[in-house]
Amino acid sequence: MSSPFSADPYVILPPEEAWVERLAGGDWLIRWRQPAGHVAVYASDDPDVTTGGWPLTVERAANNELRVPNLAIDAAVGGPSSAVRPYFLLELDGHRHIIAERTLPLTGESNFRDVGGYRTADGHTVRWGRVYRAGSLAELTEADVAYLGRLGLRLSCDLRSPAEMENHPDRLPPGAVARSTPIAAEVGRLRRLVTLFRLRHRIQKMLQQVYVIMLDQNGPLLAGVLRVAADPANLPLVVHCTAGKDRTGLVVALLLLSLGVPRETVIADYTLSNRAFGVLAERMRPELEMLYAFGFSEERLRPFLLAEAPTLDGALAHLQRRYGSVAAYLRRAGLTDEELGKLRETLLMAGG
Repeated sequence: MSSPFSADPYVILPPEEAWVERLAGGDWLIRWRQPAGHVAVYASDDPDVTTGGWPLTVERAANNELRVPNLAIDAAVGGPSSAVRPYFLLELDGHRHIIAERTLPLTGESNFRDVGGYRTADGHTVRWGRVYRAGSLAELTEADVAYLGRLGLRLSCDLRSPAEMENHPDRLPPGAVARSTPIAAEVGRLRRLVTLFRLRHRIQKMLQQVYVIMLDQNGPLLAGVLRVAADPANLPLVVHCTAGKDRTGLVVALLLLSLGVPRETVIADYTLSNRAFGVLAERMRPELEMLYAFGFSEERLRPFLLAEAPTLDGALAHLQRRYGSVAAYLRRAGLTDEELGKLRETLLMAGG
């Protein structure tokens, strides 16, 4: 039975200057915040759109929007956009913005997202098409696997336990390598602990504590994922767990913060997992049915199912109090200043 609960109020939209979304009919809608006199848009299958891409002829729409016909995109990237991922270069009065669809159009995993496109505090931009985040890859279809193969996916950083990996193995394109990085104190332990806490607010506090334990007990493993991401030979890569919100959310938060992305943006990206709430609830149905039998309502279990901003914010507040900064935490976990610099060099671009 599908859930009547809506997770939409728990989604915080990241503060992006421009963005693009795929419409139901297949066309694309490009939007931007600030009014602009001269607007030009290009499309490419290159995530850096280094040569400007294919110029698109589009009609100007009202309210800082452009609607781009799907056929124009197909011609620009040399194939149907359902099979070849398009990246867009948007010029607004001479200012350039590279944008792309954040959530990939996969059938078997609805929470497979690109973490690129975010601006840092010093004016750089996280490169698109380098690091992805996701939940389980066990249910990817053949078309999904082929799509990831065309993206050139090289590495899967799997944060799940050995048992999870054995029961639900990744489906990866040929040539992609799976790297096991099991993060202890995984949220799955809540299945054994949740009956000890009958009040809704205690569940959220417990989830925060799980994040704190993951930080305190897994520093070298978490730093190791960032070390792997700093090597261009490993890219593109995907970081994933089962739901794509807790273990993955913590790793991606550390990655983005170490690149200089503002904390508010990082937390907003974390909450985007709530768009896949329905799929996650269905994936966890056996556990939920058991908890419902013990008298738990869906409302009381909401923090267990959602990526709520206070959960990550509380974990980051703990990190700040105990370690001083993300950089200090990562250094203590074994990541050198040289490696942190390499991470920024690999994943950041000027402007954009």
